[in-house]
Amino acid sequence: MVGIRRAAGSTVVRMHPGDESDTTALDPIDTAMASWRRLLPDLDVDTMRTSLLFATAAAAGRSHVEATFERFGITSGEFDVLASLLHTADRVSTPTELARSGMMSPAGMTHRLDVLERDGLVERRPSPNDRRSVQVVLTDAGVDLALEAARAHVEAERELFAPLSDDERRQLERLIARMLAARAELPDTAVVNPEP
Repeated sequence: MVGIRRAAGSTVVRMHPGDESDTTALDPIDTAMASWRRLLPDLDVDTMRTSLLFATAAAAGRSHVEATFERFGITSGEFDVLASLLHTADRVSTPTELARSGMMSPAGMTHRLDVLERDGLVERRPSPNDRRSVQVVLTDAGVDLALEAARAHVEAERELFAPLSDDERRQLERLIARMLAARAELPDTAVVNPEP
């Protein structure tokens, strides 16, 4: 950070010479970093700041995409179920398969299916091969909504990355891919897996 200017009473951080981007949203992060520098001068707050920026951007992205799905009366998790069914043969699956592909508990999937069935987007039918089993079928209404929501989803993601040029976005992809590849090579004990 090479300079700070004030606009309408707000602090605007300039990350690089000539960068006039309004990054007022970074103020809380920079305030926290300054506080840590005072408490622990030897602490590598630059890495901490990068991590916080990464987490903040990811959270903002999730919030933006979730708001997009809300326009269709669904959550991102419910969209995942519809999308999974959309890509299966005959648009039919089972609750167990959907839970496995969504990396969630059977109880959590049951709740999602209850909501989607209530809204007429999926149907649960007895399996023709085993009456004790249930199939989940994507309805015509579910197909239509899933396709519309998918288009809106992609547009929301495009909006998220609009501040970056195509070259910058591809560079970001390469950097994140490098991080993920390095993480995959860590011993299992060093990797913290989120709960499904």
